[in-house]
Amino acid sequence: MILLRSMSKYKIQWAAEARSRWRETAAYIREEWGMTALRKFKKKTEESQDQLEEFPALGKIEPLLADRNELYRSIVLTEQNKIIYFVKNDTIYIADLWDTRREPKGQASQLK
Repeated sequence: MILLRSMSKYKIQWAAEARSRWRETAAYIREEWGMTALRKFKKKTEESQDQLEEFPALGKIEPLLADRNELYRSIVLTEQNKIIYFVKNDTIYIADLWDTRREPKGQASQLK
């Protein structure tokens, strides 16, 4: 049996700050835990993006960002990281990557 993946109408766009945080996190993972852990992190990122393209409302509404103009959602990427995003028209904007070990209000206040 062949399963065909539907073509999503959504595309993903990373904000510069989110991309920068992802790279910093990836570099830290590589340095501290090695290439195997880094490959898992990259794979989990790809899987999360695939899920969002198919189901943009998958993430829970982020309560710390409820006062913003956009409806921000979050999905857990790893135990220590979550992706913060919003959907506008046919684009999923990844606005930030939060470290779940840090103070959430401080991270929310840094999001532009």
